[in-house]
Amino acid sequence: METTKKIKVFINKEKEGQYFEVPFEVPDNVSRIDIKYSYPRYLTVKNGILEEIYEKNIIDLGLVNADGEFIGASGSNRNHIWISEYSSSLGYAKTKIKKGKWAIIVGAYKIMDGGVSVEYEINFTYKERILLKGDLHVHTLSSDGNLSVEEVIFFAKKAGLDYIFITDHNNYFHNNALTSDEDITVMPGVEWTHFKGHVNMLGIEKAFDGVYYTNTLEETQEKLKIAREKGAIVSINHPFCPDCGFRWGLDNVEYDCIEIWNGPMKCSDMECIRWWHGELCKGRKIPIVGGSDFHKYEIGRGIGLPTTCLYSMSRSPSDIYNAIRQGMGFVTYMPSGPTVYIECNGSILGQTVKYRPGLKVNFVFSKLYKDDVIKIITNKSSEEIRCDTNVKEMVIEKELENVMFYRVEIHRRYISDFPSLPVLVSNPLYVYVDDKNCR
Repeated sequence: METTKKIKVFINKEKEGQYFEVPFEVPDNVSRIDIKYSYPRYLTVKNGILEEIYEKNIIDLGLVNADGEFIGASGSNRNHIWISEYSSSLGYAKTKIKKGKWAIIVGAYKIMDGGVSVEYEINFTYKERILLKGDLHVHTLSSDGNLSVEEVIFFAKKAGLDYIFITDHNNYFHNNALTSDEDITVMPGVEWTHFKGHVNMLGIEKAFDGVYYTNTLEETQEKLKIAREKGAIVSINHPFCPDCGFRWGLDNVEYDCIEIWNGPMKCSDMECIRWWHGELCKGRKIPIVGGSDFHKYEIGRGIGLPTTCLYSMSRSPSDIYNAIRQGMGFVTYMPSGPTVYIECNGSILGQTVKYRPGLKVNFVFSKLYKDDVIKIITNKSSEEIRCDTNVKEMVIEKELENVMFYRVEIHRRYISDFPSLPVLVSNPLYVYVDDKNCR
């Protein structure tokens, strides 16, 4: 949703050579601000005959946010600028769009005799839940990948991704140079890499201070604790991998999510999914993610294979981080893979709905193939639904039961007489049961 505000300002000749501010109110829940302005710039005719072209008015543009911070300036060279948290016009800082009083900086550099009217058009784009596709685990030439950061971003766009994290091994020195644009949000990360396990620290430029290595469990616990205190999302990578699994013990450290799917689906990923399901049945809420662990293009491995899909409120990093932490999404085998949306009484996957008899749980699927098997899984049961044909969209409605959660897997058989494999694994919709009201 968008709204537009127009402000007209008359500038007298006496204000020539001065700066002043034009305040405007920014409403809540805005993801992007576009500002356009117009005024008579050129004198081109006299008595209907082209005589001379020269600038008769020159008015500079700048911006101040709700905290009184200078956001940027573009002189009079452009008549349209835009601001967001993930990317802004050249010359303007990326910044969160806070509710409150902002201000346009007006530079009255040159004003014609008699003054000039300037019209500012301010457009607000509001946040709304959208499905974003991305990769949380990608390496570049900054560690042991074979593509530059710029090349990785290029191929991520080609793959149809909306966001990506750069997670080089124990290296964050390139993170302050990452740039997003209107097509993709590029965010900082590091894969903390140790002989006893790998951990992604996502969302901040410098997740740890000093050297990266640790030699004891206590030092490892402190390293992860500091990263989380700094604001990083801590994700345990490929914990059941036979070569580089997490040998510190998943019960011995604090983390925000688990990478249950690393590159092509394999036995260690299936083992991780089984472990995760067991933890859910114990009452734990552990968000899941997937990552390609991309180093170079090879059979079965590429950027966005698998893809972590998030129901985020915008493409801004803070909204993406929030969606990851809450588990508001699912992992699918590739960007064009199947999708799922789970909703009950306004709560979606990753959130919690309070149990009440009569409520309905809605499962919305898309991009299903003939013979795909949908598994609707709770702590008590697993129901299988087979697709008889290719399905563009399917909606399944079920009565909300007294269970701990609902989650979904979609399995697909690629070769006859060969076991089917997951092509989608969702985070759960959790159910809160008030025992007093259910007796």
